Amino acid sequence: MIGKVLGKRKEYVIAHYDEECPDEQLDSIIHLFEKRLTGYPLQYIVGEVEFYGRLFYIEEGVLIPRWETEGLVDLSLEYIRKYKLRKVLDIGVGSGVIAVTIALECATNKELSTLGVKVLGTDVNEKAIRLAKKNAERYGISCEFRLGSYAEPFRKEWDSIELVVSNPPYVRNNAKLQKELDFEPEEALFAGEDGLDFYREFFNRYDISGKIVIMEIGEDQGEKLISLTGGKILKDLAGKDRYLVIEPRD
Repeated sequence: MIGKVLGKRKEYVIAHYDEECPDEQLDSIIHLFEKRLTGYPLQYIVGEVEFYGRLFYIEEGVLIPRWETEGLVDLSLEYIRKYKLRKVLDIGVGSGVIAVTIALECATNKELSTLGVKVLGTDVNEKAIRLAKKNAERYGISCEFRLGSYAEPFRKEWDSIELVVSNPPYVRNNAKLQKELDFEPEEALFAGEDGLDFYREFFNRYDISGKIVIMEIGEDQGEKLISLTGGKILKDLAGKDRYLVIEPRD
């Protein structure tokens, strides 16, 4: 937060810890500290979030990505490589970290770069779409983002989409969450009484035959989603059920 006000990287602040803060900037720093003490997310304060070893722009009104979501990228890259996939759709892009990271990794990896992977993304939040485009521009990568729910903005391209990836809302409406989440967009978090509204709607609405679907889930939703989709559940690095994977049927 000090670095934010001073216009310096945090490494500079740490390396120059013995320097006095200019009086004209001290009030701004104290204001940010007071704001953070209310539970307001640090990522919103500094305007950046780290994901998959890179910094991305983040703003209030857009979901802050967590480390668990990096697993969606790992799995997506694994299946892109395994099945030589060329068209990916990220539903609910938020800040665009999943889509942009997949596009970047595919563009910079010698093996994957030959596939010419195209990454698409949708979101119901207009600010999220703008921010996702800004993050793609930051890294000079090409992704196509459209405003709309589920895969609707790319209905005409649905048959050619080979991989669907999503970190959807999956929190129960009555769940008690940490204070920081009070400041994040409800539509990106909550999904009905059992947290499964998004999954039910998606799998009722679309024919996923021949496609791979990879979605983040709540740690207590695995069994219900197996019953709903017939997919398999994989664990995150903390050993908790975290990812739903559906592969093409033979």
